[in-house]
Amino acid sequence: MAVAAVTAIGVAGCAQDTIDVPEGFFGAMAVEEPRAALLARDVLVNGGSAADAAVVTYFALAATLPSSGGLGATGSCLVFDPVQGPRYERLTFYPEPASARSPTVSLPTGPRAMFALNARYGRTKFEELVISAERLARFGEPVSRALAVDLAESGGPLRADPASARVFLPAGRPLAQQDVLVQLDLSATLARLRGEGVGALHAGPMAREFVEAAARAGVVVDPVRLRDALPIWSTVDGLEHDNHLWAVAGLDPLDTALSEAALALALEGADWGDGDAATRRHLLAEVMSRSSVAVLGGARDLGVDAARDAMAGYDRERRGLPAPPARLAVTLGERGAGTSGATGFYMVDRSGMAVGCAIGLGAPFGIGRTLPGFGFLLGTPEPMRGDGAGAAALIVGNTKASQLHLAMASSGGRPALSALIGSALDHWQLREHIDQVIAAPRTHYAGGSDTLLAEPTLPADQRASLGSIGYRVEDRAELGRVNGFRCVEGIPRRELMCEAGVDPRSRGLGFFERGR
Repeated sequence: MAVAAVTAIGVAGCAQDTIDVPEGFFGAMAVEEPRAALLARDVLVNGGSAADAAVVTYFALAATLPSSGGLGATGSCLVFDPVQGPRYERLTFYPEPASARSPTVSLPTGPRAMFALNARYGRTKFEELVISAERLARFGEPVSRALAVDLAESGGPLRADPASARVFLPAGRPLAQQDVLVQLDLSATLARLRGEGVGALHAGPMAREFVEAAARAGVVVDPVRLRDALPIWSTVDGLEHDNHLWAVAGLDPLDTALSEAALALALEGADWGDGDAATRRHLLAEVMSRSSVAVLGGARDLGVDAARDAMAGYDRERRGLPAPPARLAVTLGERGAGTSGATGFYMVDRSGMAVGCAIGLGAPFGIGRTLPGFGFLLGTPEPMRGDGAGAAALIVGNTKASQLHLAMASSGGRPALSALIGSALDHWQLREHIDQVIAAPRTHYAGGSDTLLAEPTLPADQRASLGSIGYRVEDRAELGRVNGFRCVEGIPRRELMCEAGVDPRSRGLGFFERGR
């Protein structure tokens, strides 16, 4: 991923001129696909809110990264608004089966969720945010490296669906980087959502057409479930640590709970700074393992006492008992699987509002079939096992001082959770620069065994130390992708002390404008 500086542009005439930040500061953002990132940047520069930028990103990914996003993508978003209240809320549109009968898909609740996000926190007309994606789909857009890699590595199942194959695998081969991708059916669907409203997908003639198209694609959609599918707003409880509230947006309730439980165990149940780099990698493995046990056992919202109890018996010199592999496991030896199917992104605007989202289709390219006449891929009703899709977003805010401090997002299969939490803690607890912790080699506990996955650049001394603790270290080319933005003294404030980190493993784009 590249990080770009942008010429400072004021947002004269908008209400946010009263915010105490440097002139010309428009915010920061990172997206895993460059064209979607540029559209989000333009929204922020033109005075839109972080919520507006997240909405335009969601719809743009339908046209530019359908391997991981799209109108069938579900998940959750966090919103921290330091000006209104402050308010810290979670918007969930988690995957829900569209029918009690099989085969089925996940209900397409994402468009309704984006409308709700724009209605509650937006400053740009919803229709203006949708039309950008509509134009990309109608007139075509050169295939980015991100999509080209996903098609090459995970696009095989699209061959079985003639409609998908015509769009993504013309002449029998996957589209390559810089090939032009045109999606006329998707453009028509976006035009209808823009003109008729997102509710048209859930009730009325368009909804009936959707149910019929799903049947022709070989999946069952219950009209009543489709009609009643709604996103849910809730107040963020999060984890209070160091006078800040920490919260994670996950792809489903278990991923969200697992990530927040892991943070609780790392921040309140152990000392992250106690030991060298190998010790911290061991601690991360133990934290992910033990939080998986706790969450799969029904625990939610772990407090300080519960976190310390969960870490009882932790030995920095010896590997503990393995966790059930259901949420952590990675199918060893499969390089490409699991690197797509979900994506995370964050947006920060000049008022300090931050939005972090994790969205996905449950598997690379979802069910691998495009709905006739609608032009988008639907998500699986349950995440695939093994190398399943993985993504998360983290927001850290001070609700007492009404300031944002940290926004991060990760993608890249099951290791995305380890990558996010390890990078965030190395930055926050050890005060290491965010770009350094993001670029550092990573490890991920595969779950249910003694295997610790490691990137090839992991130093030899750390490998030896981990081996002495009891791990069998096995190389994996890439273990998650993370991007982040931090303001040490918070935002909004007149003198900004902020930095951004973009992952060299990523194929997307990030922006951070310091202002002047």
